[in-house]
Amino acid sequence: MSSRENVVAVDFLQDKRFLGHPKGMGTTSFMALAQAFGNYGMSAILIYYLYATAAKGGLDFSQANAAQFVSIYGSLSFIAGIVGGYVADRLIGIRKALYINFAVKTLGYLMLAYPGGPVLYFASQCCLLVASMCAGTSLYALAGKLYSKSDGRRDSGFSIMYIMNNVGAVAPVITGTIALLLNYHAGFLFAAGVQCLGLIVYMLTANKVFGTAGLEPDDPAPADKRTGFILRIVAVIVLLVAVIGGLFASGILTPTLFCNSVSAISIFIPMCYLYIIITSKKTSREEARRIGPFIGIFICNCFAQMIWWQSTSILAIYAAERVDLNFMGITLTPASFQTIPAVMAVIFGSVCSWLWIKMGNRQPSTPLKFGIGTIFWGLGPLFMVIPFLLYAADVKVSPLWLIIFYALIIWGEALTSPVGMAAASAVAPKAFTAQMMTVWQLSQSTGAGLSSLAVNFYHVGQEAQYFTGIGLATCFVGLLLWIFDKKATAILTGSNAQAS
Repeated sequence: MSSRENVVAVDFLQDKRFLGHPKGMGTTSFMALAQAFGNYGMSAILIYYLYATAAKGGLDFSQANAAQFVSIYGSLSFIAGIVGGYVADRLIGIRKALYINFAVKTLGYLMLAYPGGPVLYFASQCCLLVASMCAGTSLYALAGKLYSKSDGRRDSGFSIMYIMNNVGAVAPVITGTIALLLNYHAGFLFAAGVQCLGLIVYMLTANKVFGTAGLEPDDPAPADKRTGFILRIVAVIVLLVAVIGGLFASGILTPTLFCNSVSAISIFIPMCYLYIIITSKKTSREEARRIGPFIGIFICNCFAQMIWWQSTSILAIYAAERVDLNFMGITLTPASFQTIPAVMAVIFGSVCSWLWIKMGNRQPSTPLKFGIGTIFWGLGPLFMVIPFLLYAADVKVSPLWLIIFYALIIWGEALTSPVGMAAASAVAPKAFTAQMMTVWQLSQSTGAGLSSLAVNFYHVGQEAQYFTGIGLATCFVGLLLWIFDKKATAILTGSNAQAS
């Protein structure tokens, strides 16, 4: 799969064949679209498939169990990504990891496409987790290899991937319609087909557009020890599954308790991971120094993700209970509000990508972009304080309130998400290329954990105070990053210039 036959030497700095970017960005962007389509397309109909009756083509679980199973998979996929980053960096290399990841994911979706009952469902979830354990966020790590540390196109390139990822996020509309008109298995089959298409494009273009980049592990374990490493990883996973299975069987562990425990642990895992990377003997002093400002960016994204999880929980309930769903002669559904962020993300992401290319060397620094973007994230919940103060609980409000809320936070996301991924790839020590991207992705699980903690302070009738608190906290961390922009930029770029 990682054969060097037909590998073409590529000068990435001079390569501008894809919208001014290296041609490899076209491949990674399409793969991001295919991956997002498969994931979102599967996730959108999975919970309904789990609790639908057998007569309606479902597995007939209770709604509570269905929600718990989906939540467990989401939590474990983040943790599995940690293993995937290690496997790619030390054992098999990014390129081979991506082959395995896309092939095994396609198989996982195909298992759902076949009506095999609960057994095949659980097998598919294990298959998808194994895929994550083989690659983590290697796709973004490979994209990072297309740019030198000082290449001004990096932020714009990751903005393109961000856009394509959000194009893939419209999958729920398609797979949901297919499931409604045909059945759930046909919806899963369509998701598998798009995921497989990403694999085919990768197979046909990889050697031509990536050259030798990512063919070998960045921090290879000694050849005679790789098999032992793999066997130990497999042994630990099998033991962990056996222990968890035993605890479930004994009744000591419940799905709810397991989900809560995983969520709590997910808050601390990135911190420990960053500490290991910074203090590793394989990380030079200069590499460790550059990670310092990245930690500030990481913390800002944790707060941003906390707000995102609020939008899918408390504000999702708000959409169902307190929003007038008759808008301009159209009857909306509460779920339809979840399509708005994807559409906005494509539009706003396109604007940012064009803007960074247009501005070139005059574009704002990474910390400044992220600080301003984080403040936009905080303005979202602060804006929602207004309808909570103006209207009583029994008054149905205009959907424009939620639409403007999404406009604020998605503009913040367009400024932060691709820039954050670009920063993670730029500061990654050579020995931890894929693993740094995994750490960045873990900010999502940390944000989810912060959201769970924040909900403890949520009380019906006190929504204004609640959203004021999380909005101000998010704006505050964004403002701090903005204030220390020059210092952070000097460290990130290796400049000796001092902040004025």
